[in-house]
Amino acid sequence: MKNVMYYIMLTLLLSMVGSAKAQVRFDWQWGYGSMGDDYPYSIIKTPDGYLAGGNIDNDGGFSVECEHTGQRNGWIIKLNEAGELVDQSCVEMNTISQISQSKTNPNHFYLIGTDPVGDEANTCIVKIDEQFNVLWKRVIGNPAYTSWYPPRVTATSDGGCVGGHTVAWNGGDISHHFGSWDAWIFKLDSLGNLQWEVTLGTEDNELVSNIKEMEDGSYTVLINGDPQQYGSLYSCHQYPTIVFGVVAKLDAEGNLLDNRCYGGYTQDDSFADFIVLEDGYLYVGCAASDDGDLGGAGYHLGYNQGLPHHGRSHDAWLLKTDFDGNVVWSKCYGGTLNDAACKVFQNDDGGFTITGWSESRDGDVQSALQLYENPDGSWGAPKPWIFRTDAKGYLLWERVMGADVASAQEYADAVQVSDKEFVFLCQDALYPPPYPYGDINCPNVVVGSQDNYWVFHLTDIFDYDGVEEDPTSGQVVFYPNPGNDVLNIRMGLKDARVEVYDVNGKLVYKQQITDNITSINVEGWPSGAYVWKVIADNKEAECGKWIKK
Repeated sequence: MKNVMYYIMLTLLLSMVGSAKAQVRFDWQWGYGSMGDDYPYSIIKTPDGYLAGGNIDNDGGFSVECEHTGQRNGWIIKLNEAGELVDQSCVEMNTISQISQSKTNPNHFYLIGTDPVGDEANTCIVKIDEQFNVLWKRVIGNPAYTSWYPPRVTATSDGGCVGGHTVAWNGGDISHHFGSWDAWIFKLDSLGNLQWEVTLGTEDNELVSNIKEMEDGSYTVLINGDPQQYGSLYSCHQYPTIVFGVVAKLDAEGNLLDNRCYGGYTQDDSFADFIVLEDGYLYVGCAASDDGDLGGAGYHLGYNQGLPHHGRSHDAWLLKTDFDGNVVWSKCYGGTLNDAACKVFQNDDGGFTITGWSESRDGDVQSALQLYENPDGSWGAPKPWIFRTDAKGYLLWERVMGADVASAQEYADAVQVSDKEFVFLCQDALYPPPYPYGDINCPNVVVGSQDNYWVFHLTDIFDYDGVEEDPTSGQVVFYPNPGNDVLNIRMGLKDARVEVYDVNGKLVYKQQITDNITSINVEGWPSGAYVWKVIADNKEAECGKWIKK
């Protein structure tokens, strides 16, 4: 009987992993690039498909048909709704870090990246039309040096754009430098003329990660760093070397209105993206702290490369604030290796879908058990990751995607097509046929090509309406399913024992129950899937699974 019970539990546990993997459906996927190493960075949705950009190796070949300069080039491709390549252009810059569609002309686009100046790099902005004709090109910044840190750009409501880059010196277009790395923000009109520029920094490091225009014409800038005493930003903390997620507010003319820091006090924390909600903001990034704004957020303790003498690994991090900047809730997601949230989208039900990457295969990242990792678990290859939460940040499901062999599939960007549809842009060494390799099954890859663009379309197929909130039938029911902090158990049995196991088979709850309906407090239980079984007269009566959000 004991062996029978073991196999029943094993079957249920395996079915839960399979269920987690089945929360998304691959609708199409393609591989694009040269015969060398290519690096994708950005993808946007257009009325008739997608634009994706990054860079290509000097080898050319495979998908590359545009004229390149014989060195690493910026590369932009146009895809139709099915992800098929319909046009491309080699752009005279080292790489395209971000693409933004004009807010006044949907057929115009801004590209930002780096441009060679001697042996260094500078900030390059190119405006193109839908046929990839260059309308103008502007190289901006310090003639001697800006940085290789990826610059950011977003189109503005007046037809121009606002950009940001991390700088190390003043000079040229850069009026100020406060020390080490600073965040430099600039505004261009629709013709590429510089309207204003401002340096946001102190004597410590401040790096630009995102910038967006608000409805009132002001700007919100995400900066990762530790503002100190001297400079244009308000100081975050008296201790050096700690990285915070810094939110800076600028008016329409680039004047600093305010800045605020979020994170813990002992480890590095940072922001990558944010959205404006009806009642505040939601910021996403990664964090390695469990104090300060991360206190009680559920950080999964781990170490880089799994070695305790290395620094802490980071979790994906969501932080919600009100419009005054006060923290409403803060939550971490991931496992004991590195995980990151890179992009956030709000869903029709008020919840959120987050895209990013993960190296873990424990904690919240149970779907990665299907994929490859070193046998000793010391180091996981990064894989694209998508997960969804409700409006309060409780995890509903998650899915890691990639090959089931020893290779990394690096997340670049993602775009939301509809409430349940997403297109990912990633880098991958797309292995030659025969396919598939885990999730990778691109029909057009050329044998011998190396790291390419991997573009794929996902649909969220989770049955949000299929859970029973008010049970009226069945001998034993655990509800609501998924649930939050209280688990209700309704039984048509008398005097039965209830046992609940986590996904690793560990017993987390055991109780003899005599009432028809019983409620238990599960607030402290980790989010994820659980197996329950009910035993009456020393025989198992029923078993099933329950999800804690």
